[in-house]
Amino acid sequence: MSQPQSNSTTELQQKLSEIRHQFSNSLWRSFALIAIVAVPLSMWRSLNTGWLTVYTVHLAVGVLLITGAWLCHKMPLQLKGGLLILVFWAVGLPGALTFGFASPGMWWLVLSCLVAYVLFETRVALILATATLFSLLGTAFGFMSGYLAIPVSITRYVAEPASWAAYIIVNCIVFFVVIRTFVSYTQSLQATTQHQFRQWIDDLPMGIVVVGKDQQPYYHNKAAKELLGSQPELPVAFMAGTNKIYPPDQMPAAKALVGEISQTEDIEVEKNGMRRHIQAWGRPGYNEHGELTFGISVYEDISARKQLDLLKNRFVSTVSHELRTPLTSIHGALGLILGNALGEPDPKIRAMLELAEQNSQRLIRLINDILDMQKIEAGQMTFNFAKVQLQPLLHCAVEQMAGYAEQHKVRLELGAVSDDLWVWADSNRLMQVLANLLSNAAKFSFADSLVNIQVSQQNEQIRIAIIDQGPGIEEEFKASIFRPFSQSDTSDVRNFGGTGLGLSISKSIIEQHGGSLAFESTLGQGSSFYVDLKMWSEHIS
Repeated sequence: MSQPQSNSTTELQQKLSEIRHQFSNSLWRSFALIAIVAVPLSMWRSLNTGWLTVYTVHLAVGVLLITGAWLCHKMPLQLKGGLLILVFWAVGLPGALTFGFASPGMWWLVLSCLVAYVLFETRVALILATATLFSLLGTAFGFMSGYLAIPVSITRYVAEPASWAAYIIVNCIVFFVVIRTFVSYTQSLQATTQHQFRQWIDDLPMGIVVVGKDQQPYYHNKAAKELLGSQPELPVAFMAGTNKIYPPDQMPAAKALVGEISQTEDIEVEKNGMRRHIQAWGRPGYNEHGELTFGISVYEDISARKQLDLLKNRFVSTVSHELRTPLTSIHGALGLILGNALGEPDPKIRAMLELAEQNSQRLIRLINDILDMQKIEAGQMTFNFAKVQLQPLLHCAVEQMAGYAEQHKVRLELGAVSDDLWVWADSNRLMQVLANLLSNAAKFSFADSLVNIQVSQQNEQIRIAIIDQGPGIEEEFKASIFRPFSQSDTSDVRNFGGTGLGLSISKSIIEQHGGSLAFESTLGQGSSFYVDLKMWSEHIS
């Protein structure tokens, strides 16, 4: 892992060094061009205003700039950058000491700090900025105290055309340096940001592939190449569990390029003779104009997770089946004893037997729920659909659950149901859902309350509403109420018992019927669960 990080850092350092070299070379070339024009202007101005020491400096700097531009490609960055800073100070400081704050040399001193910030560390720029500040303060103090004085008449100097030409040229240099500095700084910032994002994405354990609208590959990270092969944008994929090639137009990348968001777990890829189970996502990408320009696909190897799920399901299935047979026998034996098949048991013994019988029944329900949940997850739950009349089915469900409701001191009341309401359903599975919803309504209702079962019809839709008068469902639990093993009471000793699987199983069963299971609840005002089913018609069957 340390080697890729080292390579990535080296690439960034090389990129930043290249940007700084380009910045430095462009300044040298520009300054050399300016020197060819500005130095003769300074010499011409000296003829009319008098020769000053600063003109000698200008001449020396001009020669240095032309020489530096010729040799800059051969110099290391530290030397090339250091000489540039020297040029800025050689132009700026004599000008400031000669003409004070009226001199453009003040700009050159300030610009030296910006250039140092781009070419070197922040610390170097801060040191240079401190030196510049003290130089400006010293210059101001020198002119105010009389130690420094302008050697020529400002009026005469301003009237000279060469002075204005030099002034314009110098300010052009200033603007050029400022703009070029910000451009180079932006390039450095972009290179650093790209390096960071690339490192983050390359270090992800999931494969990421970006494909353009023209099917041309934009980018893929290392994980994508390791997972999908040398051409991650064109992986050889199979339908999970088969040798059928996965339809290319159904791949996440292809869906993303037509503007679809997708997710799938039924993809397998083969590499080095081994199959890997893949979970994949696809998402479209848009440019600043809102136009679809690329597709992003993400791939994750879930082979280990699938293997663990398979082992877990086998374990649960084996244990559940092995437990159900003896539990059924125990439950049957307890039922016979409580039915006085061996004579009337002692009242104290009967109480213990009833407790054992209730708990054996509870264990059987738990095992049946786990097995049902396993079948749903594996897509192996079987359904025997037929034309079912709703009225007798609901009456049967209410009669079956009446005794359970009575134990909780709750009464079930079924509203009017039309005789001509038919659904295409598996009557046993639908009865399982109704029993679960009615038992929950009775279990969670207050004593001496009523549970209403109402049936309504709208167009081709039938709604069965089961309305209780319980405490309602807490807001934080609503989002997870249909998840397996979800229960609002998560303490060690639950007040109401249950496995937390009933609603999850019921929702899956209703969805297999082409319907939906939903609810509404307000704390302190009870809950309403809605089963929506399509009415039977000849074309459905």
